[in-house]
Amino acid sequence: MLLLLACVTADNGADPLVDDTATPPGGDTAAEMGGADPLSLAAEVSEAEILATITDLAALGTRHSYSEGDELAAAYLVDRLEAYGLVVDQLPFEIDEGVTGLNLVARKEGVESPSVVYAFSAHYDSTSDDPLVSAPGADDNASGVAAVLEAARILSSRDTRASAWFVLTAGEEQGALGSLALAEAWQDEGADIRGVIAPDMMAYWPLGDGDAFDILGDEASEPLVNDMARVADELGVANKTWIEHRYCYGDDHTYYQDAGFPAISPMDCVEAHNVRDSGEDTPHYHKTTDTVDTLYLPFTARVTQVTTVTFAGWVGLAE
Repeated sequence: MLLLLACVTADNGADPLVDDTATPPGGDTAAEMGGADPLSLAAEVSEAEILATITDLAALGTRHSYSEGDELAAAYLVDRLEAYGLVVDQLPFEIDEGVTGLNLVARKEGVESPSVVYAFSAHYDSTSDDPLVSAPGADDNASGVAAVLEAARILSSRDTRASAWFVLTAGEEQGALGSLALAEAWQDEGADIRGVIAPDMMAYWPLGDGDAFDILGDEASEPLVNDMARVADELGVANKTWIEHRYCYGDDHTYYQDAGFPAISPMDCVEAHNVRDSGEDTPHYHKTTDTVDTLYLPFTARVTQVTTVTFAGWVGLAE
């Protein structure tokens, strides 16, 4: 997560989807389409898998864009996605003079509406107050990467009605450069991307099971925010919704929004970074102490159930 801006608008509604750009192909619910119920996938989310991903990435020491650890992380993630039977496009872009970042996009084609796309995106690079030496980035953003990989693991063996893209970006801590490069490329391609989930920090829960996760979007993506809130309510996971484009501006989701692709970000820290005197804090943010032992994985797994089920509902499960 990059440095953030502040303002004070929040919305806690949880209305069902009302905008055709945010619905599954054809605008129908899973039940109306006759496909499997995405809620059934919640039980397949594995806390052990999430912990393993975060531990492996944090163990690299640093994933700073100017370090070897960033390259090692990319190779590790390609291996993980390929192990699920997905073909991974490796898309280089310039971070700085002589420094190349690598975006990873694994595309699973829909069986009924392949031109309709939903993306699940997280940045895998990290930073800290000693970034070239130690930037474990367990929360920021190995936790978001773990959520993407869980959705990829669970959905890779299933037919989806629309296309599902599993996206892992580099260079976020230098200005969300990876998502910016992708958003511009998708615009140039004329990609029909109906929605993006872009988690950034979703594993630091100081209140444990009594915590609530944030769902952040803008006006164009409000139906997506409300849909994820609906899923969270159905799964019994406490949540708060925020409709404010300037919140966390410069994170990946805002570059997708700027490009015209509805995008939302589930996270653990909206108030800490955007609401003055909120009382919320992220003491390990961009520090060498952002380690696995500071996280609360049971609630992370619950939030990952929400993101996986939401994404499955968007792409639609074919029979």
